Amino acid sequence: MGFLTKFKNKKYYNKVDYTVLNEKSLSTKTDVTVIVPVYNAIDFLEKTVDSVITQSIGFHNITLILVDDQSSDGSRQLIENYSRLYKNIVSVLLHENTGTPAFPRNLGAHLSNSTYLFYLDADDWLHREGLQTLYYLLEETGGTYAVGKTIQVDAKGETVIGRYESSKERREVSPFDIKHFFYHLGPRARMMRSNLIIDNDIRYPEMKFAEDKQFFIDVILAAGTVTTTTKPIYYLNRIDNNESLTKQTNFMEKMNSNIQVIKHVLEKNLPSEQEKPIINRLVEFDSITRMFDRNHFLKSKDKQSYYKKFHEVIQLFTKAKRSYSLEDTLIKPINRLYFQLALTKEYDSLEQLAHWSKKEDNGAIELINGKPFKVLHLKNGQQLQIPIALRSELIAIDKENDDVLLTFQLTGNDIPTIEGIRIIGRSSVLNAKTIHPILEQQESGKLDIRLNASELASMPVDGYIFKLAHSDYESAMVPTKLEVKTRLPIDSSKNAHFYTTINGNLSLKIKKA
Repeated sequence: MGFLTKFKNKKYYNKVDYTVLNEKSLSTKTDVTVIVPVYNAIDFLEKTVDSVITQSIGFHNITLILVDDQSSDGSRQLIENYSRLYKNIVSVLLHENTGTPAFPRNLGAHLSNSTYLFYLDADDWLHREGLQTLYYLLEETGGTYAVGKTIQVDAKGETVIGRYESSKERREVSPFDIKHFFYHLGPRARMMRSNLIIDNDIRYPEMKFAEDKQFFIDVILAAGTVTTTTKPIYYLNRIDNNESLTKQTNFMEKMNSNIQVIKHVLEKNLPSEQEKPIINRLVEFDSITRMFDRNHFLKSKDKQSYYKKFHEVIQLFTKAKRSYSLEDTLIKPINRLYFQLALTKEYDSLEQLAHWSKKEDNGAIELINGKPFKVLHLKNGQQLQIPIALRSELIAIDKENDDVLLTFQLTGNDIPTIEGIRIIGRSSVLNAKTIHPILEQQESGKLDIRLNASELASMPVDGYIFKLAHSDYESAMVPTKLEVKTRLPIDSSKNAHFYTTINGNLSLKIKKA
């Protein structure tokens, strides 16, 4: 059959025997193939599959390929039942366990016969309009890669992750023009043309960890341009009883996988302007933040193994002889401190920094030459200064007809241009809006905002977190010493109530009139 000869290395897909249910449907061309690797996912699998069946694009336009990696908890029986009910649900039953999601995902892509591919984990689920949203975007632009909003669900509620991917509507832009675009590289909320994978012979590497990272670095580089949307696509399951493979993998195993990805990227010999944003993620986030700024490091009785892995990463770049220094790729001030202390082997100071960082109250803000810093006083009498880029404070609020006039004092070491107000619903992150009212930002750090009632009219009744939006997707809470109690009529049915939270931050409620 034609779909069995698409990839160059056909022997790879024959290395594990498997049985295919509803194989005939693979000869039917559909718009989207959704690929789900399955391994002992019985607690959530039905929710996952049903979220695909009920997609607004119409299930007849979808091929769902479920690849079972020798489940022993009833998952295999469940997907077999689905294949009996729906001819376009293809169950692929592997005859032996492969140990990672890589082969199941690669086999699913190999078997697919659709214009587009979408990867879905067996314990996550889709927003009802998720596939339609991305499909229409790719049809509209003629592009090869589109990504939207991922909502993480855990015991505390819902949060948007990978905000830079879904902070704006963008059409066919360079991924290198989006800050932190390579930070979020899991198989979620993204759709790609099948030909992008086939023509470039891109496959998931068979690693227990970081296989997503390497795969999507390759995909994004091959795509060249990306399209992004603010619309919700994907729900990432982080509920407490969800024991994912990454939770079962110890940190040193993860670092070994990360080092393989770093080698993979360095071997590409990309132009520096492309390599540096990717290396930033692999070094700053994976090899510093996840290495030292975590409780597992503080609890470890073998901290020397962490330091050894850090220097292993450094050695990779020493041998690669790049024209830029690793330190130049780092963005967060605290990560620059971790880097410097680890590089110079000042491990006692590094561990003090890690303990201090993990404290709920890690010290008051200190003004140095009129600018705010967090300061750590080390046991040896030295100080570590962490500059705060932006600190905002509401200093006045007045109501004038249908407007609220807000005055803020901005201080910081790198004060950005404020782009607007970001309000985020407390009951649902989908109740979110960035408002661009009249702003006047002065050199003195004063910021005046005139917010009209009509700009809040579309927001549903809810409580809202109030932030100042800046730098594309970033935002800052607004502390205040004022006791704010300001009511603004929005329309005949709703009022906006500005108030001070118990934590001393400006907040907002929209209530029925």
